[in-house]
Amino acid sequence: MADDSLTGRDLGTMTFPVDRSKVREFARSLGDPDPVYTDVDAARAAGFTDIPVPPTFVVSSAHWREEDNMVATLGLDLRRALHGECGWEYHGPVVVGDELTASRRVSGVSTREGRRGGTMTMVSIETDFTNQRGELVVRQTDVLVETGG
Repeated sequence: MADDSLTGRDLGTMTFPVDRSKVREFARSLGDPDPVYTDVDAARAAGFTDIPVPPTFVVSSAHWREEDNMVATLGLDLRRALHGECGWEYHGPVVVGDELTASRRVSGVSTREGRRGGTMTMVSIETDFTNQRGELVVRQTDVLVETGG
């Protein structure tokens, strides 16, 4: 079971490229017809240096993690763990050609009584995405929930 001693724990860092074809696939999977995600001229006309990523694109970084076993690292029981929430805070644009480094850490652990009994444990995870210039461009916050037994 996770506890507050995990707060601040480093959960790893990885780097991945922002590839034009992946941005296009992601925008299409969302059903977003905006040409800013597929056409460099439309992106530049909108004020970007290149094609920008759709707002939730950084979740695709999970496919770059090697044998990620974060649930076990946190001491959570996978049979009772679920993803409770996800949010993004943008600090700057992310465009095709960028290389992002994702650094993930535990930002907090809390518990509360569940409505059906038992104690729920909530683990907050922050992932900072920095570009090739070392600039923070996105912070993703996730909450993992381990339900009471």
